[in-house]
Amino acid sequence: MDIQLGPLGITWKGNSGGAALVAQYGSALEEAVDRGNVYATANQTTVTTQAGLSATTPALTIANRNGSGHRVVKLWYVSCTSLVAAGAAVAIFAALGRRNGTAVTETTAATVVNMKTGDAAAPSGVACLAVATLPAAPVAIGILGAQTTAAITTAPTGSFYERWYNGALFIDEGCNFSIQTSTASTLFCEYIFEVVYK
Repeated sequence: MDIQLGPLGITWKGNSGGAALVAQYGSALEEAVDRGNVYATANQTTVTTQAGLSATTPALTIANRNGSGHRVVKLWYVSCTSLVAAGAAVAIFAALGRRNGTAVTETTAATVVNMKTGDAAAPSGVACLAVATLPAAPVAIGILGAQTTAAITTAPTGSFYERWYNGALFIDEGCNFSIQTSTASTLFCEYIFEVVYK
């Protein structure tokens, strides 16, 4: 016997011997999108980063503003690509800006889309920025990959780096997330994130 508990996304399976299996159906991301607070954002044009972890010109920034009322912003997925050969070998970092009372300087808003409705509107209290200045240099929390000085014509797939965080990376109030590089690089970036309310 199978019993499905619709909005909970749970299936109970039983057999004649009384054993039961409880399983979640659908992916966790699909369920998050169905809740209505999952957003996608990407650079529409390239951004040239600074050399090393820097407060200036991060490639793409998510900032959970101080006093936003959001307990966390949950990061699901990040990726980046470059169409230009690096001037020197580059390590590409996922970087977290720790809690700071000074706000991120919001220079140019990024394009944001709600993944359930398709509406092009950023969530309240959260800044998605194509151009920003951080209050302090962030810390590297992950290595996404390395870019070499080879021209894109030598590698048909180009330089593409990604990581699934599956909602397990939290950006708390006053914190920010960006992609940074060890030497200057020209990147396009993409993020999928969920806003969680208190």
